[in-house]
Amino acid sequence: MMLLTIFSFIGIATWSTTALLGCGGLVSLIVALAFSSQRWLLWYLFGGMAYWLVVETIQSMLTSPFMLTELSEWHSYVIAMGISWVPLVGWVVYRALRYEDVSQALQQQRALEAARYKEHTPVYDDDYQPRFH
Repeated sequence: MMLLTIFSFIGIATWSTTALLGCGGLVSLIVALAFSSQRWLLWYLFGGMAYWLVVETIQSMLTSPFMLTELSEWHSYVIAMGISWVPLVGWVVYRALRYEDVSQALQQQRALEAARYKEHTPVYDDDYQPRFH
């Protein structure tokens, strides 16, 4: 009964045969992917949907009536995507400064660690004979 209620809420009674086959195929492919060894691909799918939900939320906040300036829909999407990239840029800059050779502190630390280690080369006598030939 609940399934019929969900389908009536979606309005599935008015869908064409092609739409039903398309959605059924999509759902069956997602279920098959969930049971396969490649299920990690679903994280990309869900991550993309979550990212676009964040962009839509920012865009709707930019076009809300409380904003002082009037932005077109195109401009608000461009600004929303720019705002959504700010954490990514911050993370990339942090990683570059923390873990790459860009950081002066990291270069100094690596130089100190390299000075501590001595290369070991065995020293043999003149009459040394290896045990196994």
